[in-house]
Amino acid sequence: MDPLATLGRHPYFAALPAHILKAVATRVVVRAYERGALVYMEEEPSHGLYLLASGGVRVFKASDDGKEQDLHHIGPGQSFSDAAAFDGNPTIANAQAIEPSVVLLIRREALLDLIREYPEIGVAVIGVLASRLREVSGLAGDLALRRLTPRVASVVLRLAESEPVATLPTRHELAAMVGTVREVATRALRHLEDIGLVRLEGRRVRILDRAGLPRLPGNTELASAMPPARPGEL
Repeated sequence: MDPLATLGRHPYFAALPAHILKAVATRVVVRAYERGALVYMEEEPSHGLYLLASGGVRVFKASDDGKEQDLHHIGPGQSFSDAAAFDGNPTIANAQAIEPSVVLLIRREALLDLIREYPEIGVAVIGVLASRLREVSGLAGDLALRRLTPRVASVVLRLAESEPVATLPTRHELAAMVGTVREVATRALRHLEDIGLVRLEGRRVRILDRAGLPRLPGNTELASAMPPARPGEL
């Protein structure tokens, strides 16, 4: 097993010059795990950065009553326990080999020494972590929009009553009504238009599918309370 090959596949190290990559390889500890073996447990002190050379590792949370929830499945060339390796805090989940696996460990002290000696490593790490932060921020925004869109739909239905058109308050007022900010409330309205449930006409919202609005995910209570649409209301 060649540590250089594994390091060369990871975005932290892939673009480094050969002499830096070799310097990193000299600080690697190689560990082998049988299927089912724990690499580490949640809340353990951080040992460093792990990179999977071969096999497979699952990162998971476990509750006090024994229930488990997988967070990530790690494949060859990927790293895990990154957060604990960089901030020095305890691990935030468990890691377990799901098949016979070879793992490279760069101990935290060695990792920090390498970053001090070769700032190029730190620049690469910053770039990768910034990209991951963008992905997480985008996911959080999407999840927030999914939660808020049914609430906006409920407001539209309530304001319209039995009419086919609702006159909205200002976007700031609408945002306050659903517990968000103006930009997210506006995105939720546009999403309702994009999926064909309403048409935006300035401050007015024309309901195109009265039956579809309460059936949005998260609107089940409203859906059960709504009477069937009457002819001419769509």
